[in-house]
Amino acid sequence: MNLRITLRPVCLNTLVMLVWLGSICQASEYRFFHENVLGTSMELRVCCDSASSAHEFESVVLAELDRLASIFSSYDATSEFSKFLQSPMGTTVPLSKELFSVLEQCDHWQRESHGAFNPAVETIVQVWRARAEENRLPTAVDLNRAVAVTNQKHWLLKHDDCSAVRCSNVPLSLNAIAKGSILDCVVGLCDSPSYGVTGAMLNIGGDIRIAGDMQVKVSIPAPGEDAIGGRSLGHVELRGGGIATSGGSERFVAVQGKHYSHILDPRSGMPVQETVSATVLAPDASTADVLATVLSVISLQDSLQLVNSLPQVECLLVSATGTIVTSENWPQADDESAKSKEAKTKADTGHEMLVEFEIGKPGEAQRYRRPYVAVWIEDKDKFPVKTLSLFVMQNDPGPRWYRDMRRWYADDQLRQLVDDRNLIETVSKPTRNPGKYKVVWDGRDDAGNLLKPGSYTLLIESAREHGSYQLIKHEFEFGGKSFEEKLKANTEIVAASVHYSNNDK
Repeated sequence: MNLRITLRPVCLNTLVMLVWLGSICQASEYRFFHENVLGTSMELRVCCDSASSAHEFESVVLAELDRLASIFSSYDATSEFSKFLQSPMGTTVPLSKELFSVLEQCDHWQRESHGAFNPAVETIVQVWRARAEENRLPTAVDLNRAVAVTNQKHWLLKHDDCSAVRCSNVPLSLNAIAKGSILDCVVGLCDSPSYGVTGAMLNIGGDIRIAGDMQVKVSIPAPGEDAIGGRSLGHVELRGGGIATSGGSERFVAVQGKHYSHILDPRSGMPVQETVSATVLAPDASTADVLATVLSVISLQDSLQLVNSLPQVECLLVSATGTIVTSENWPQADDESAKSKEAKTKADTGHEMLVEFEIGKPGEAQRYRRPYVAVWIEDKDKFPVKTLSLFVMQNDPGPRWYRDMRRWYADDQLRQLVDDRNLIETVSKPTRNPGKYKVVWDGRDDAGNLLKPGSYTLLIESAREHGSYQLIKHEFEFGGKSFEEKLKANTEIVAASVHYSNNDK
């Protein structure tokens, strides 16, 4: 039998479409982790067609972060913002377009929030710290004076020549808005065709910005429970835009045995009390960043009224009494049965193990790559029953990075879970210090079943690319008495501790 194959000409448009689809199919997601970026930790996800393009974009992102930090930092005396603060009152100072834009946004949100956002709140912070050292509360006179200083005019913008006049000599900070602006600028780089990037996500200390062809599932932790594996208020699927969380669960100062929130109301000088967590979704990270702070300060009712008046902005708020309220169009879980199943699986087991560890800073490096770190539990037969957390570079260039975690990789091969397992969620939460992590475990194995009482081992393994390999082991009795111990540190994990609570003992 003769088989005749006829080749028909393919139109140019069809050919272009096939080539485009082929490039999309080849795109992979690459992840990079760094510590001490803007004073916290950074996760970058890049969607592109090659590891070399991903690394090039990582370098571009880091260089842009350094450039923007040199503009906005209030900790670096040589930054543009610091030099503006050092200028004498009445001086007109020419500004970069980036700093001018952020100061303009500050003016806007100070008006919109009726003073709940104020970059001069540092004056009130200093009063609280000074009185806390004396173990007494600030007096009404102290606070009234500080509030008056805080709410005066601090600059006057001149739009004709992109400059500003310094109108006060009080300390100022852009921490509640600059990070979001930086995220917007950096992630916007993926729009340039020269980098070959189709999508990007940047997470700096829990403030997140997504752009291009990328969808990310973001977890929102319950207030005060932002440890890896901790209780979550839910998840949102984000394709583009920004998300930020601010919370008063962090302790600011202790006075006469009582702890006060680190978030202060610039209008009264008092720590916030009504809202303990505020998460905001917005078209850009700058809006999400500043609104998360504003909603932590104003009342729940005023928060909902403000957010519902803004296009494409949504919020989830938690009150001090534990009440959860959301704006009109906050995304709800699509599968309510899955939500109930998740709640059931996370029911209290009576066991809690909290593992805290700090990754060491190599040499004099200001910014540094996070080493690969695995935290997991083995039974008495050295079988891995639960991986608690895993920090690795995925698709960079594949399982080789997993194999650098020698003990964990050998263990996990028993269960064949290496290639497609992502054990670290993207989490929107208040900023924390670089290199410091908390992992919580409720005593369940990887299948969700409660472990039987007996002897187990906690392991913390670390491996730095072109660097050292370290392993920490701690044997314990699950189901036995509660305990708290410091673990032996090493060159990679410079501090570690474990606290196990058994409600039955």
